[in-house]
Amino acid sequence: MGLSIWDGSPRTIHFVIDDWSNTSWGLHAIDRRTIVGETAISQDGSRTNKWDFELFHHYLIRYGGGSGHTLYEQLTQSGYSIDDKGRIARGGACACSWETPQLKSDDSSCSQTAAERLPGGERIGSGRIADALVMQYRRVDDGGTVSLLSLALGFRCDVMEEIKRWKGTLGIPGAQWRYRVTAYKLGEPDKSVFELPAEYKIEITSRP
Repeated sequence: MGLSIWDGSPRTIHFVIDDWSNTSWGLHAIDRRTIVGETAISQDGSRTNKWDFELFHHYLIRYGGGSGHTLYEQLTQSGYSIDDKGRIARGGACACSWETPQLKSDDSSCSQTAAERLPGGERIGSGRIADALVMQYRRVDDGGTVSLLSLALGFRCDVMEEIKRWKGTLGIPGAQWRYRVTAYKLGEPDKSVFELPAEYKIEITSRP
């Protein structure tokens, strides 16, 4: 999905992603994808992601769609791709390790987070997204790609909106990816969302 949600405070995030690409010289051949999702993060680092997506051609004509569900259990260091329709969880334990970016607790203006997430970005103002006050940053690179980032002051500078807009030809936009939070709830999610349903079949596909 092109999405990076850092570890830190336990929380549940509802979001929408709209992603489109212009495949012609005009505006008639735009491929588009929309995603409606939810990410739940536990204090121990476990997380689950669920999403539904739809695919469109010519921007408005729907031709497909589907859903996804993943789960990472920190205690067992296990990851699964879950097929809720087929009631199957594929994955298992992993001996791997990695450094996970953390939300910052001492970034009063979100400038530290902006410098890390959007190097070279400039602060352009403030606003509100999902009832949260956000600091807004912008960067335009040498290729004309525009990046916009909105960081929530009250939520340790978590990303509330991110936009990337690629330059097209003859002044026509080439592509855009947009992530926007629609609801944000602090607090430990229900522990059941981090458990594999007992009735699901488990297919082990990873090895230590």
